Amino acid sequence: MAAKRMDLSVRTFLVLSGCSNPLGQTLAQELCGRLAPGSMALILDENPEKLEDLRRQLTTDAVLIVPGVWDAQHSNGVQLLEQSLLLAGDVPFQRTIMVHNEGETATHMLLEPQTEQTWLEYVQHQLYAPVALNQRWLNAIQLKGIEKLAINVTSSLQVRPLVYNTLLCSCKRARDMYFRSMASEEARANVHVLSYAPGVLETHRTHCDENGNILTPEELIEMPPERKLPRVEPLHSTLKLINILEKTAFVSGHDVDYYDTFFL
Repeated sequence: MAAKRMDLSVRTFLVLSGCSNPLGQTLAQELCGRLAPGSMALILDENPEKLEDLRRQLTTDAVLIVPGVWDAQHSNGVQLLEQSLLLAGDVPFQRTIMVHNEGETATHMLLEPQTEQTWLEYVQHQLYAPVALNQRWLNAIQLKGIEKLAINVTSSLQVRPLVYNTLLCSCKRARDMYFRSMASEEARANVHVLSYAPGVLETHRTHCDENGNILTPEELIEMPPERKLPRVEPLHSTLKLINILEKTAFVSGHDVDYYDTFFL
């Protein structure tokens, strides 16, 4: 596949999930600020207060902002997408972008769920719900024939084996493979896919495991001191992603890491 660049300043139907976490807020602000007049953005999150605050911050005459509140299982994404498409009517979009930034794993937590119930909820939020939403977006009649870009916000620190994170890494690998396969299957339909690892953010927290042990992200990653990765501000990571899309270029289906490591 050839490398791809994108001018983001076109009339776009944007869908962005995980808008209450720091990375999601910054992604929404920076992406919406670059879209052409007549664009529409569906912002998704399970926190209605933070979602409404973000909507007020983003509201402009150029881009219509539509908030969508996830239910507890994140099972209503398809319905929220269909409602927003009906609201868009016959707007002639030039491109549609889907940004999957579910949950706090990429921005807050590196320690996996500790109970069976929280594990099931994690898989529902991080795998099942995004795949269902993505499939409906791919097959939406209103978006047929226009260029599509799917961005999977992930972490190479969790795609590879990570200490204390057997189940979490398994889920991340399944999600990563879904997007890789989608890139191959949908290439002829003008669909492009980028999996982006935003780096170890300043918002990643120290955790206690179920035995009371204090764990830092650096300890979980098991990096030697001389290879310690610098923490990243959400804004810096967002601007790096935008630069990759608009200037550096990317290959559909490949993983791109903030630290300039490419996993082919």
